[in-house]
Amino acid sequence: MTGPGHEPFAVVLLDVNGTLVPSVPSGPPDALALQRFRRLVRHLTSAGVAVGLCSDSPLRQLREFGTRIGLGTASGFPVIAENGNVVAVDGTVRVTTPFPALRSLRAQVAEAAAAHGLTRVGDAVAPEFGGRPPTGRTWAFGANPLASASVFGPPDFIHDVRHQLTGWSTGSRVAVSVELGPGGSYAGIHPYPRTESGKRVALAGLAARDPRSTLLVGNSPADWVPGVPGVRCAFVADPAVPRHVRDAAWYVSPAADLEGVVDVLGHVLRRQPPAPGPARF
Repeated sequence: MTGPGHEPFAVVLLDVNGTLVPSVPSGPPDALALQRFRRLVRHLTSAGVAVGLCSDSPLRQLREFGTRIGLGTASGFPVIAENGNVVAVDGTVRVTTPFPALRSLRAQVAEAAAAHGLTRVGDAVAPEFGGRPPTGRTWAFGANPLASASVFGPPDFIHDVRHQLTGWSTGSRVAVSVELGPGGSYAGIHPYPRTESGKRVALAGLAARDPRSTLLVGNSPADWVPGVPGVRCAFVADPAVPRHVRDAAWYVSPAADLEGVVDVLGHVLRRQPPAPGPARF
């Protein structure tokens, strides 16, 4: 693992699942850790650093979550949503990777659900955002996507969804990737063949428009964005991060989840020169 570099950052983007919250949420965050997190965010913002979110979740949920944990008003912090397919900065929302085959894809999912004899219920919100996924012999699409799809349901159905969409993608020549969540009861679906490319493309696009240095904080290879000028990566402790990634990262915390994020933000703040005025992105 390399030590933290000395360059200042203008933007810090935080992954959610497995980073700010455990991969399998088990309750509210530790109150003291959350207090330290909010204090660090205030100090960084005062120093001119914009702190936001970068996740595969929809923009609406991320904005509500960010406001709840202390990042500011809904449009006041940067968000890279839906694995990079949607970018919201400075009050402007852009779909960077459209998904024109989304309606056909949803029809394939509904067909798989019918084969399993499942009943569709209202669109679901993930537990980390206060939702309750469907239970029993029911299934649901995820709520509020703009350029991706997510599906909740029994693991056998979710695995069949991945199988069916893989075949449909090949036959119709439509690029998709299907990523299963912990426990296999959730699938995230994106309009490119490699899920890990989404955040990289979004961050490269932002770096091309704005040369200010960005730090992405995550917990998995999907949060590793090498070779993009102006973008560095840090990680909380997680065995999913390969050794070669840990060795090349800006910093890897020995702590996991929110405690790890607090550790990373502390390192950022100690290397940040004072800057007048509020953070902008």
